[in-house]
Amino acid sequence: MASRTPPRHVACIMDGNGRWAQHRGLERTQGHMAALAALDAVVDGALEQEIEWLSLFAFSTENWSRPEEEVSFLVNFLAQHFIGRKAQAMHERGVRLRVLGGEDARIPAVVMDGLRATEELTRDNSTLQVSLAFNYGGRQDLCEAAQSLVSRRVPVREITPEIFAQHMRLPELPDVDLLLRTGGEHRLSNFLLWHCAYAELVFLDVLWPDFRVPHFRHALELYHQRRRRFGTVDPTDAADAAAPAAVTSAPGAPGPSTLPGSSGLLGLPTAIASHLGATLWGGLKETARFTLQQLNAEAAQSVRSDRPE
Repeated sequence: MASRTPPRHVACIMDGNGRWAQHRGLERTQGHMAALAALDAVVDGALEQEIEWLSLFAFSTENWSRPEEEVSFLVNFLAQHFIGRKAQAMHERGVRLRVLGGEDARIPAVVMDGLRATEELTRDNSTLQVSLAFNYGGRQDLCEAAQSLVSRRVPVREITPEIFAQHMRLPELPDVDLLLRTGGEHRLSNFLLWHCAYAELVFLDVLWPDFRVPHFRHALELYHQRRRRFGTVDPTDAADAAAPAAVTSAPGAPGPSTLPGSSGLLGLPTAIASHLGATLWGGLKETARFTLQQLNAEAAQSVRSDRPE
């Protein structure tokens, strides 16, 4: 049976601002402006569900390649959401802001100073820890951790996953339990690669500016339906295998040969790819099994309704 324990750490890839604007014939920057309500909603949802950590992918190291006007808007406008009056409002609700990302000369000093001031203002809060991934890249985080180990001459035999994690940008950041991505895309986009080793992945079609608290609740409901194995054997799996099959493969349904394994993740470091491959494989099997059950139930209902009285 799936656990109802709330996830400790929820990470969110906030995707779909540009498409939201384009669908309405607007400039991409207007999509980012419309997304501010979604930022409030995801924080509200995390507070409502008593989540300890919420990580938000606000601006990646790859985003610098976007048009200059959009980059300037993102860097300045998005950061303003966590500075000034908004910072005070978060502080009053017990939210602590943590900036997760590297310094960069292209970021205006007033922006970084404002974010650091918010960090200082909220440093003693503990109701919700919000890590804002701003100028962040997962690969860069891993590279810098490795560089730190080398520069400190840590003996190779002493390097464990726990030691390695202590050299990352935010050492106290726990593993991600639930990774939520809006916008209908199914990828990690270089976000928290190390921390997502055993994350449950939920992809929603809603574009980020339309995201509201009910979407957050829905993502958590999907999370609670998952069986988290962490590489071990779930006793209920044996019971499922012994029970008569409730469904048969439906035409077009994905089978084992069509589902990707860790070989499709060779762009990641090997250990991470192994973890992510197992997680994706398990999640996709769960999704396929649930879908087939739904199709079978609908087919049975259709047969019953077609029978003559």
